Amino acid sequence: MKQIMRWVLPVFLIWGTGVCIAQSVSSGDIRGTVTDKTGAVIPGVKVTVTDLDTKVSKDFFTDGAGLFDTSAIVQGNYQLTFTKDGFDQLVRGPVTVQVGNMTVNAALVVGQVSEKVVVTTNVPLLNTESGEQTATLDSKSMDRLPQVGEDWENFMILLPGATGTPGGSQGASNPGQVVSVNGSLPYNNVIADGASTTLSHSQNANPGIFEDVDELQVSLSSFSAQYGIGGAIINQISKGGTSQFHGSGYDFYQDNTFNAASYNFAVPTTVPYIRFNNFGGNVGGPVAIPLWNLRKKAFFFFGYDQTVDHGSASNATNSIPTTAVMGGDFTGELPIYDPTTQTIAYDPKGNPYPVRQSFQSEYGSNVVPTSLQDTVAQKFQQFYPTPSNHIPGGQFVAGSTGSDGEIQNNFYSSLPQSTPYRKYFGRIDFDVTANNRITGSDTQSDTPVEYPSSVSACPVGCQSGDVDNNNAQITDVWNISPHTINEARLGFTDQLNFFDDLALGKGYAAKLGWQFAKADDFPAIQFDRNYPYAWIDPSSNATYKEDVFDPSDVVTLIRGKHILHVGGEM
Repeated sequence: MKQIMRWVLPVFLIWGTGVCIAQSVSSGDIRGTVTDKTGAVIPGVKVTVTDLDTKVSKDFFTDGAGLFDTSAIVQGNYQLTFTKDGFDQLVRGPVTVQVGNMTVNAALVVGQVSEKVVVTTNVPLLNTESGEQTATLDSKSMDRLPQVGEDWENFMILLPGATGTPGGSQGASNPGQVVSVNGSLPYNNVIADGASTTLSHSQNANPGIFEDVDELQVSLSSFSAQYGIGGAIINQISKGGTSQFHGSGYDFYQDNTFNAASYNFAVPTTVPYIRFNNFGGNVGGPVAIPLWNLRKKAFFFFGYDQTVDHGSASNATNSIPTTAVMGGDFTGELPIYDPTTQTIAYDPKGNPYPVRQSFQSEYGSNVVPTSLQDTVAQKFQQFYPTPSNHIPGGQFVAGSTGSDGEIQNNFYSSLPQSTPYRKYFGRIDFDVTANNRITGSDTQSDTPVEYPSSVSACPVGCQSGDVDNNNAQITDVWNISPHTINEARLGFTDQLNFFDDLALGKGYAAKLGWQFAKADDFPAIQFDRNYPYAWIDPSSNATYKEDVFDPSDVVTLIRGKHILHVGGEM
């Protein structure tokens, strides 16, 4: 298994109120300097930071340089209260804290603590301390944008400089996570609460339901080495519980009754069958367990999402041999030659070549005698549709005549494909102590699908598939001292793919009289290029598993105005 190991050892010497950009990728950080009206720094100022969602407060104090730093805190809305004897109390908030770092400076006025100055203006979200280009989509913005289903991938094309790529499965108009930004390679690192979830081999990643995502931060260029590799860094930060219980629900519904048929020359098409229903909800709040004093310490969030999709119709036009052709009658087509009459002739240079007699010259018609037709081929033909026996959702159409005289594109089918989908998400935040917070989150999803054949009835040519995903992480942020913070994280991602050929083990080889079959499966028969009839092949039978373990640890040392980050990830 390919193993990638990287060490992040950047040293940032930050003067004044500059901000270090290589902090935790799953938390926010408020940092600033407190001064008086003359610009002189004020040490010993008490800075009370209150999470307006959970009502949890923490106190910090400015150092000898007037600097305070909250280190890693959960993203959200905060209120900052600055208190110092001999100065008016200053209150700032609500301040919106997103992933990364922000500067909140304060200028205190000489006065009494009983007097209070309240500043309600939010801090500008424009980052002027770093050259990193970052775009952020919060949950409220994603909820208001037009969409079909709970997938933030639909919004990637809206990012500045974003474009689709030829390798993207969703095409150039909706590239999803396989998006190229400003000409970058379409290999992007998708992070969930700080842990990398992009699989190393398939490059797949399991996107979170945006109803469960509080913030989607996309680093477009010039991002820190701590984020890892990738053309872009897509950082999913999940929602957490609050001090009060909250919940929400949603439902997205589609029906082909509201759709029109697409226009197609010479082939009458039907409106693809669609029955799409994506619904779910979430609930969050404080953890209340009897005998455990967890008030204002533990908070949970749980989300459930389900898609009932009995539509996703697959439309296809295939070339099916006529009843006459399946009986050996190729009248009006290229001559068919009798292999039993083959002799070897030589050209003037002595090169051998085969010579056969045509059935037309032997029997007066371009028809293969029944005695020369292979019995396996005769039994194989029963799985092709006929005007009186074909799959539901299929119909014979006029088609066209090929250059060799065969009928082409004479069978049209529109088959619904059932794609149920379930996803569960959970998150817990627990303040073990005032200086130690543990955050765990987990996403599980399952997608069982049955893929029908556009020509034959199941189980022939049909396949079942099941893709199971799991993304989990646990993070421990420990403020060892006001000057030393350790953030340890263990991430785990897996994707289990199971694909089964529904015809396997059903005895079709014996039913066809296939004497030399090495597998109990339907045979794969290929036609000559001059007769491009629809192939009825066995489906693949495969199991594919990928696992990613992502341990990391970062120590942050704050020494006055200087910050040192030492960390590693494997």
